[in-house]
Amino acid sequence: MPASLVLLLCLGAASPSGEERAIVRAERLFEALEFDSAAADFEAALREPGSRDERLRAWKGLALSKAFMGQARQAQADFEELLALDPDVEVSRSLGPKIRKPFEAARKKVRGTPRAVLKVVRRQDGQVEAVLENPLEKVAKVAVYVRQPGESSFQATESDSPGPVVAKASAVRAVEAYAVALDSAQGVLFEQGSASAPLRFDATEEPPPAVAAAREPVREEPELEEHHRPVWPFVVGGVGVAVAAGVVAGIMLSKPPELKLPPADRTERLP
Repeated sequence: MPASLVLLLCLGAASPSGEERAIVRAERLFEALEFDSAAADFEAALREPGSRDERLRAWKGLALSKAFMGQARQAQADFEELLALDPDVEVSRSLGPKIRKPFEAARKKVRGTPRAVLKVVRRQDGQVEAVLENPLEKVAKVAVYVRQPGESSFQATESDSPGPVVAKASAVRAVEAYAVALDSAQGVLFEQGSASAPLRFDATEEPPPAVAAAREPVREEPELEEHHRPVWPFVVGGVGVAVAAGVVAGIMLSKPPELKLPPADRTERLP
C-alpha cells in the first residue's frame, strides 16, 4: 500500500504552518513508513501543548506506528487511551489484522466504561460552571473562559480536574463562554465551545426597572408632513369646509337645485 494512502486512511492530511512541530514531523515520518522514528515524535507531540485534534492525531499515530512494528500489546494500550478520549474513533479495515486486532481488543476492554464528558452550565446566580464528569486520570486541569458584552477578551478561571470551576458573571447580562480539560502538558483533551465559536447564555435575572428603562430606546412618533395630515370635512347648510389641523384648506360647494324658468318670449313684445 502506498505510504500516502496509509497516512490518509489512518490520520488524515497534516497542515503544517510555520516552524515544524513534533506532530507534523511525526506524521511526515509515518508517511515515509519510518514507524520507529514516527512513534518517538508522536510521543514528543504528547509532551507539547496542543489542540484536541492534535491530541487525537498523536494518540492514533502512536498506536498505529506500534501496531505496524508488531508491538501489539503496546499498540492496544495506546488505542485504549485514544478510545477514552473519543469512543467513536475508527481505523480502516483495509489496514488488515495487524492493526485491527489490537484496536478491537482495546475497544472490547473499554466498552461499558462511563464516557468522560465536559459540561458547561450557567447557574441561577449568573456564574458559569464547568465540570468534567467521569474524569480520566490524564486530565490535570479544567478551565472556563467567560466574556460579557462590551469586553474584547475572555477571562479565564481554572482549577484542578475534575472541577467544578466557577467563573463570576453578572446574572442580569448575557455572556459567552467556553471550557477545556487539559493534560499536564497543556494539551486539550475535551472542550465545549471555543474562542471563535463560544457558547452563549442568556441572563438569568431581569435587570432592575431603572436599568431596564435606561436600556430601552425612546420611541418618538414621527411628525406628519402638512400634506399627509388628515382632512376632516364639515358640511353646514350645503357648504362643505375642509379643515386640516385648524386651517381651512378649501370650500366645497354643494350642487344648487336646478332653476325652472318659463319659456322665453320670442314675440319681442313688452308686457
